[in-house]
Amino acid sequence: MPLMRGPSFGLSKRLVGFAAKLSGLAVVVISVVLILLLGVLLSFAEIARGRREFSDRLLRQARFVESGLNSEELSRLSGSLDDLDRPEYWRLKSQLEQVNALFPQYRFIYLMGQKETGELFFFIDSEPPGSDDESLPGDIYANASEYDFEVFGEKKARVLPVITDSWGTWVSVMVPVIDENSGRLLAVLGIDVEANDFRKGILSYAIKPVVFSLVLILMAILSGFFIIRRDKLPQEKKEKRVQRYLEAIAFAAFGVAVTIMVSSLVHDRQEAARNDAFADLAATHVTSLSRAMKNIEDFQVEALARFFESSSFVYRQEFLNYVGSLSKNNELISWFWIERVSAGEIESFEESIRSENFPDFFVWEPGESGGKERNLDRESYYPIQYIEPLESNRNLLGLDLGSLESVGEAIEKAAAFRLMWASDPVVVPTDEEKALHFFVFRPIVEERPQGQTGFVGAIFHSQAFHSAVPILPSNGDPTVILGLYQIDSDGNPVLLFSSAQESGLHVHESAETSIWHYPENENNIALPVMLFGRLFVIVAHPGPDFSVVYPMNYWIFILAIGLTVTLSLAVLIGSLGNRSFHLEREVGKRTEELRESLETVSKTMEASVNVLVSVVDLRDPYTSGHQRRVAELSVAIGKKLGFEENRLTGLRLSAMIHDVGKIQVPAEILNTPRKLTNLEFDLIKLHPTAGCELFKDIEFPWPVADAILQHHERLDGSGYPEGISGDQIILEARIIAVADVVEAMASHRPYRSSLGLQAALDEIRSGKGKLYDARVVDACLELFDEGFNFTE
Repeated sequence: MPLMRGPSFGLSKRLVGFAAKLSGLAVVVISVVLILLLGVLLSFAEIARGRREFSDRLLRQARFVESGLNSEELSRLSGSLDDLDRPEYWRLKSQLEQVNALFPQYRFIYLMGQKETGELFFFIDSEPPGSDDESLPGDIYANASEYDFEVFGEKKARVLPVITDSWGTWVSVMVPVIDENSGRLLAVLGIDVEANDFRKGILSYAIKPVVFSLVLILMAILSGFFIIRRDKLPQEKKEKRVQRYLEAIAFAAFGVAVTIMVSSLVHDRQEAARNDAFADLAATHVTSLSRAMKNIEDFQVEALARFFESSSFVYRQEFLNYVGSLSKNNELISWFWIERVSAGEIESFEESIRSENFPDFFVWEPGESGGKERNLDRESYYPIQYIEPLESNRNLLGLDLGSLESVGEAIEKAAAFRLMWASDPVVVPTDEEKALHFFVFRPIVEERPQGQTGFVGAIFHSQAFHSAVPILPSNGDPTVILGLYQIDSDGNPVLLFSSAQESGLHVHESAETSIWHYPENENNIALPVMLFGRLFVIVAHPGPDFSVVYPMNYWIFILAIGLTVTLSLAVLIGSLGNRSFHLEREVGKRTEELRESLETVSKTMEASVNVLVSVVDLRDPYTSGHQRRVAELSVAIGKKLGFEENRLTGLRLSAMIHDVGKIQVPAEILNTPRKLTNLEFDLIKLHPTAGCELFKDIEFPWPVADAILQHHERLDGSGYPEGISGDQIILEARIIAVADVVEAMASHRPYRSSLGLQAALDEIRSGKGKLYDARVVDACLELFDEGFNFTE
């Protein structure tokens, strides 16, 4: 029986039969189904990525809004209708309205609290006063979900699942507002986004996978159509160039499409990672600037006010001494003191200032020609009385700040609300550079017999806050560009400064009027800061060096490599396809030759195995024929167990050479008539491993090497060389083990006479299920019951 014919011929025959049954149409259908499946999986993966990125952006922006709140003013609210009489409420509400206008994608921005009874209520929201959707302070939020309560309980920011309440269906983000000093929960900031907008946003991530899947499906259908159509063409038309290259063209089209899809997805993911990296980098800049601005409000402006409030009277020199250090810290901030002076008090007021060594002092306002003009037509005036640094601001002494429209409005609001207030950006009359400044007023309203009443204040140059945060250069260019805006009384953004100017870079033409001026909006980071009663916005976007630090080129490498591989393989496939029809002419001629060669190789291999068996027999003449007899019994047992012809061939080969490893055992040990010593027996026990080593690198279609290695293993693990057990031992090895024991015990050995067949059968019967496989033992016993005999 030829050793090679069974496995290779049978497998080839089955594959050919399967391929013959599988029509071209079936291949197209299977391809379409696979593409659809992959497209659906990829779409869901992209939607999940979109949901994650959207939630991260929403949470990050909500944290920025929370960090810009004035927690001190918020702590003064009671969460009841009494707040309607508090100026802090109306100022904070106005600021929330401006923040909402800044982010039109957010429907509601609000602050909530929790009563002792556990109910959630509104402090304030961003809705215009009197609108249908406005919530008054103290209104109970009756639609609160368990997720809302968890935020209050855990004091952790989170994006909530989609919820529906009386206002609509939303995706909400909740951020606790914590008092930094006491750690007390002041409120929870909430931002609502329309659920439909959220869904549209994350579904847009699936557009690319869907489009690419449809393109691939169309390509699969067209490729299948043309290939099926070619099979029906006459032979002479099949041999035309286009028909011969159909597979190569189809492969190239598929490869290019898949490469573009993968490159696009890699680009999207790299861009998302790049955006996250920029957000983390920019957050350190904007929060540092925000903290510096708040420090000026809390520890400089407010501290100057407390100095006046704690003194019965602050003289000019005391003022200059106090604010001198503040001026040294930041020369772009000027400090002043003003008092309200009625029209009837102007002359006496001017005389008192002149007596302090300012002989040219008078109360004035900017004239139409740009000079100083004296105007006594109003009821009250707010002239600058003290100012520091004095040398650079001497020309501002006597300037009636009430005559500057926006500045006068800020004075009136500060006086009416008794809160710190800032003006809109204006040009200071004496500033030749015409740079923007804004004025901040803090009223001193303590009613004491000899106390001063008026306003301490500061004039902030538009660049005043820029010096608080250094630019972080990399190779000379900043990685982050910062811009500071103030929202004026009409709700319009006014650019105060941009770090691009300091770096000698171009400022975008629309930056003066639009916060969202950077072309790539996804890289804009905006931090609203509620300061001096006004809304400021710190904006950050990538500088020119950011693209060097975080390049966007991975997708280009993927595209280049993918196209190169695709085109190379397409050329190879085309070349092979073009040659195939030439080779088909030779196939017929060589088929018969190959069959004859296969038979020759099979016979040669069988002869080689027989020679190898003979070599083993020559070295161990006392066991001559042992392997052939074991092979004969093993094949008979395999037939009993239902082995097919191909497997029986492998079993026969394995059994015929199962002791081939004894070649490496000294002949004097194999042939010794005495009982082996422990050391000699240990050498004998190495023969399965040695035999396995001889055949492990030969690619048989059967587990020949494993069968040789395991034929001395036992079910209970007591065998050798590895001591494996149970199903770890392959079935072929279990069969050879039983056949080996029966043949060995029934045959003569140098150190003993034959024990007889019955003793051998008793041995396997007693070890059934413990040492030997039960089915194999049963099959062997049945064979001998049926009269099986060894042929030699």
